[in-house]
Amino acid sequence: MINKNNNEPINRRELLKLFGFGSALLLSSCVSKSQNTNAENSSTLPPKASDVPKTSSETDAPKSTESEFSPTDAPTDLPLSLEEEFLQIQQPLNIDPLSEDEWMSLPIVPEKLSQRMLRLFALGQEMGRDARLVSVLGDCQTIPSYFLGNFDDSLSSSRYTLGDEYAYLQETIDYYKGSYKGGVAAKGGQNVAAVFSPLWANPEFCKSDEGPLACELRLKKSVFTFISLEENWKGDLVGYVNNLEKVVLYTLSQGVIPILSTKANNLEGDHSINRAIVEIARRYELPLWNFWASVQDIPKQGLDADRFHLTFSLNLANNFDSRFYFQDSTQIDTGWGMRNITALMLLDFMRKNLVNEIGLGHQMIFQLERWIRHS
Repeated sequence: MINKNNNEPINRRELLKLFGFGSALLLSSCVSKSQNTNAENSSTLPPKASDVPKTSSETDAPKSTESEFSPTDAPTDLPLSLEEEFLQIQQPLNIDPLSEDEWMSLPIVPEKLSQRMLRLFALGQEMGRDARLVSVLGDCQTIPSYFLGNFDDSLSSSRYTLGDEYAYLQETIDYYKGSYKGGVAAKGGQNVAAVFSPLWANPEFCKSDEGPLACELRLKKSVFTFISLEENWKGDLVGYVNNLEKVVLYTLSQGVIPILSTKANNLEGDHSINRAIVEIARRYELPLWNFWASVQDIPKQGLDADRFHLTFSLNLANNFDSRFYFQDSTQIDTGWGMRNITALMLLDFMRKNLVNEIGLGHQMIFQLERWIRHS
């Protein structure tokens, strides 16, 4: 990775230590390309880098580099209704896209939350969203057997160790305890269109007219959700962008903060999907988890021989090791190790940025629960 200010390479270890990254391990079990859903529109090959499509919600209004989100635009004696507030939050900025490779230098974990997202968090609280619940929407790179699931283990049977360097993350793990397993919106082969289809929903928990996304956000009163949808086998970039924007708009409408994630692979050949993900995050001022940046300096960029599935650590039997040893530097150098530790860092970022919005009473209850659990 290159420092844009002085063009000198940035050492990955130095970069990760800015966020306190450690090591982890996991495996993926994605379906093959031929098993992809038909819900996604077919089209031509992705456009070139300079042609990342804009979504239908963008207008011809003059472009601005400043946030247009301003609840104070309305007269102070006429407060916005809930509907008006959500309409404002769902209005994208009309800004120029980044240059072709500029997204690659974005931080792995955001530097701050936008005022738009802080306001959405407050609205979500009014709607009954639980500040300590997190959802995951994605494909095989997000199923709990490999992604975050270990952090719901009890202390007596936990399959992870943080080590001294990352011990501070335990508070965040405790804060979101109960969120890491379960859920109905992470499934192998699921693409950005399938999340709206009842055919992909779990009939045991979901209504007949619900897709996985609507079902998840109804069942789990989460305050934010990881969104990691990498599969676009038909090469329809326009369809991918439009569907991802629909996912974002629906998530916003439910009072939930969407956390978009870039992907480690580049199956499309020109990084057009990652650029599209970044631009949607910028236009709606969403937190972006730049997972791609985290794996660039580890062996094979964290990718298996097929350049899609993530690499993982092996146990003594030469099988996938389902335990996380964050104190082991060799295990952070795997795709699944990096994915889990950077996801933890993103959770830590969210908790610390929202702590002042939650209230002292809530924090006191959490600390009491934590003391009881660890005593």
